[in-house]
Amino acid sequence: MAKKNLVIVESPAKAKTIEKILGKNFHVTASFGHVRDLPKSKLGVDIDNNFKPSYMTIRGKGDVIKTLKDLAKKSDKVYLASDPDREGEAIAWHICNVLKLDEKDSNRIEFNEITNIAIREAIKNPRAIDINKVDAQQARRVLDRLVGYEISPLLWKSISSNTSAGRVQSVALKLICDLEDVIQNFEPIKYWDIKGKFIGNFNLNLYKIKGEKFERVTDYKIVEDILLNEKSDFKIIKSKVSKKSKNPPLPLKTSTLQQLASSYLGFPASKTMRVAQGLYEGLDIKGSHKGLITYMRTDSTRISEDAKNMAKSYIEENYGKEYVGENKESKSKGKIQDAHEGIRPTEAILTPKELKEYLDGDQYKLYKLIWERFIISQLAPMKYEQFELICEKNGYEFRGTLNKIVFDGYYILFKDEEELPLGDFPDLKEGDNLFLEKLTIKEDYTKAPSRLTESSLVKKLEQEGIGRPSTYASIIDTLKKREYVELQGKSFVPTELGYEIKEILQENFADIMNVKFTADLENNLDEVEEGNKNWVEIIRRFYNKLAIDVDKYKEKVEEESNRIILSDVPCPCGKGFMRLKNGRFGRYLICEDEDECKEKISLKGINIPLEDIKKGYVKVKDEVEQQLKMKKGRETDLTVDDKGKVKLLLKYGRFGSYLESENFAEDNLRISLPSEIRKMLATNEIEEVNGIVLLKEEMDKIKKEEEEILSEAGVCEKCGKPFEIKRGRWGKFLACTGYPECKNIKKLGK
Repeated sequence: MAKKNLVIVESPAKAKTIEKILGKNFHVTASFGHVRDLPKSKLGVDIDNNFKPSYMTIRGKGDVIKTLKDLAKKSDKVYLASDPDREGEAIAWHICNVLKLDEKDSNRIEFNEITNIAIREAIKNPRAIDINKVDAQQARRVLDRLVGYEISPLLWKSISSNTSAGRVQSVALKLICDLEDVIQNFEPIKYWDIKGKFIGNFNLNLYKIKGEKFERVTDYKIVEDILLNEKSDFKIIKSKVSKKSKNPPLPLKTSTLQQLASSYLGFPASKTMRVAQGLYEGLDIKGSHKGLITYMRTDSTRISEDAKNMAKSYIEENYGKEYVGENKESKSKGKIQDAHEGIRPTEAILTPKELKEYLDGDQYKLYKLIWERFIISQLAPMKYEQFELICEKNGYEFRGTLNKIVFDGYYILFKDEEELPLGDFPDLKEGDNLFLEKLTIKEDYTKAPSRLTESSLVKKLEQEGIGRPSTYASIIDTLKKREYVELQGKSFVPTELGYEIKEILQENFADIMNVKFTADLENNLDEVEEGNKNWVEIIRRFYNKLAIDVDKYKEKVEEESNRIILSDVPCPCGKGFMRLKNGRFGRYLICEDEDECKEKISLKGINIPLEDIKKGYVKVKDEVEQQLKMKKGRETDLTVDDKGKVKLLLKYGRFGSYLESENFAEDNLRISLPSEIRKMLATNEIEEVNGIVLLKEEMDKIKKEEEEILSEAGVCEKCGKPFEIKRGRWGKFLACTGYPECKNIKKLGK
């Protein structure tokens, strides 16, 4: 029996699609991502031996490796088809080593989309593993490991085990904290916005004063002076019509996909990448498995000639030849991944409307965004004429523009958010007079800059050259998971913990917190990929300084651990006030007489200013009392039964508020609260009288409403059993009590 060729990809979903494309002579299997990595339990980098990494099989991947080895032995040729980026190259290299293949052999294939043409073309053109790419990824992994494993244990001793330092994550935190400082220290400046309404209903903005452009008018003397020119003629010094055009936005790359999905769809970066991964790997469409978009980790906006022609055909057929664009491309700032294409649909004819029935809600929204932006990017520029008018008197110039669209171009599908002011051009010439009928002068104050959202943080990180777009989702997730930031609406606000981490790192590890230093390090990794720099030398230069900083900080941490930090919380044992300590699970209070008294109070969730810790005295009494009160539970007007002897207490857990019997140790009774009640509690809509939370009236009201619904619903028409009301992701619904034998459910109207 003839041997098959083996193709190893990262995910099983991708394997299924590719095997159908390649046919019976190929077996396609998945490595399920990485198979080897640095060990979790130790540094795993031999600093004295040129920073040699010590790789080991990832837990749970033993069976995967055994399967890959068995399949490789039975195959004529092995193709390594992990993702087409640095990380994918490193995965291919690890698999190559595990399977004892020759890394100089042409066994590496890559493709930007999972389509018949792309896969077959890749099989025809295998290449050797690009060791420069592998080294660049290896350098990144080692750098991140050195930062994380050298600094994080010191933060655990200093603050808590839930803290960590990250080479890129820490700089992202600094950006958020520094911006918050600017916002908090911002002092508004009064200014006046000045517009003029001229005869003929021309509204012009004050443009120049004494021949100079200005940002805003902050001197009221100018306002007083300009008011003297109201109800007078101004001379037109410019009246000109210019031909202009606006190019369509570029195709999406990873960062712009994350930004737009955040702004338009409200998707976190991690969700965007997860949904995009599914679209890339493929879905069952009309009986066949299709990859729907190109690879979604890319810094490039380049589009292949085949894709351009595909878009051209679609545009000609649906809009006309004149709407086909010239597709000028912008060069990527970085070198990484620019050989890829921008993110686009694999087939232009697969419109969002065509695919809607095959996609879930999130997939449809993201695919629609990608498809539309690709088509828009391939449309012709919008062409327009602009009439510019400037008039002047006594050194004050007013300016305005009107526009006339000559050819709508990409505007046929997409209009920019800043819409052009449109109108008929007036017959006004230079030298003519224009009468100023009225000045509109609005007093205002400058506003603090806006906080960063997921979208604007991604944009900022990319602008500063920090990290790479493919890492942004995990960076943002870490900041949220570690509770360094919290969301107010869609905006990031640093927590006290976030500020504390930032202050400690900035004070002790200046290089790691330096934006330019971090960006330069990224550029050095690009140089490694290009083969221009040695990865070991880059790490050595970085580590020499890091080691000095780590040693200095170790001494500080040791000193701090021996310091006595008092609190304003009296110990329950009556022997004075409690002291602040750091432990495995964070900060806590202990008795001054810790040998005799074993009383401990956790400070988890209580923010303590770093300045107070440095002074050696922390004020947490009010917060501790509130926390203990919440832990004990709040009394309600509800009881376990009609006898009313055993009360139900309102408590709060990791999943929100709930009710618990005051005799829980005996009856083990806990009751979940309806979502309506939980929302009312969260927004302080439930009344509290004499320390008792009044829940009974609202609970009875909900109970009565639900009884009426059940009475009207009757019994299940499929099995005859009564219905019950359940709560799901989308609210209440009727479910048959005969479940699991009967799975009948019914929606309830709002």
